[in-house]
Amino acid sequence: MRIDRRFLNWGVFFILLGVIPLAVQANVLDRDVVARSWQLWPLLIIGAGVGLLLRRTALAFAGGLIAAATFGLMLGSLLAVGSDFSGLGRSCGGDSGTAFPATQGTLSNGRVRLEFACGDLTVGTASASGWALTGTSKDGALPRIDSSADRLSIRSRDANVGFMGFGNRQAWAVTLPQDPTLDLDVQLNAGSSTLGLAGAHLGTLDVQGNAGSVTVDLGAVAAVQRVQVQVNAGSARIALPAASLTGDFQVNAGSIAFCVPQGTGLRITAADNLTASNNFADQGLSKSGNTWESSDYPSATSRITLSTSANAGSLTLNPKDGCR
Repeated sequence: MRIDRRFLNWGVFFILLGVIPLAVQANVLDRDVVARSWQLWPLLIIGAGVGLLLRRTALAFAGGLIAAATFGLMLGSLLAVGSDFSGLGRSCGGDSGTAFPATQGTLSNGRVRLEFACGDLTVGTASASGWALTGTSKDGALPRIDSSADRLSIRSRDANVGFMGFGNRQAWAVTLPQDPTLDLDVQLNAGSSTLGLAGAHLGTLDVQGNAGSVTVDLGAVAAVQRVQVQVNAGSARIALPAASLTGDFQVNAGSIAFCVPQGTGLRITAADNLTASNNFADQGLSKSGNTWESSDYPSATSRITLSTSANAGSLTLNPKDGCR
């Protein structure tokens, strides 16, 4: 048999893309080990170097083969891990460091932006208009904080390097006020995040998770108008409220699970492709064109309208193990 080297890299990539999830399902590979597959990224650089060294020899294909195998392992592992990407946050950096000084302030209607890298982020709420931050970081250094009467920004000092695992592991506990109406923007890189937003008044909630896991609990939120969630090489679980809102869910190489309370009408406009999967039909939604709709949507008092897209990812409505 003669192998056409023009398609060798693609063949290796797709074989590993399928074999890794099967091996995890069969308990041949440990899920926690697979969750750390993103740490193989240096092999991409090695593959490039091998390709340059051997470019004028019969083994010139070896560099591309290493890169294709690495991509197949990484993406296949991400698909296999499914909704549990918390290992990415646990494997980021070293220990959580030293406690930094507690910081607090007041906030009226306005915008909150959290940019977190490498570790564990917890967001909660409290009555009145005060916000607070506690946690740990390397050498007890405070994150970058910029606050005013109508704006709060908290950023990791090494936000740009956490994704590759070089960041200094940290832990934040952020408390936001329930009384003012806030636009909340959260960006998570290589970590694990839990957003418990009971009693909050939100205009827009915008969450982006890169190489990590995010849990968003909106079940007891006081008000929210729009929810936008984007996941890249990670996972998200979202408990939606029994209230009318619009949303946009995007997943690239990962998964989003979301729960809709019984009696709340649901309409989903889905951008389907060959690498995407969902369980909308299994949950009783009917399809017309690229739109899925619950039978009670036209008559429901509370309606949730979503746009979704997935590339090498999955969208799961009302998973058996819940969204909290």
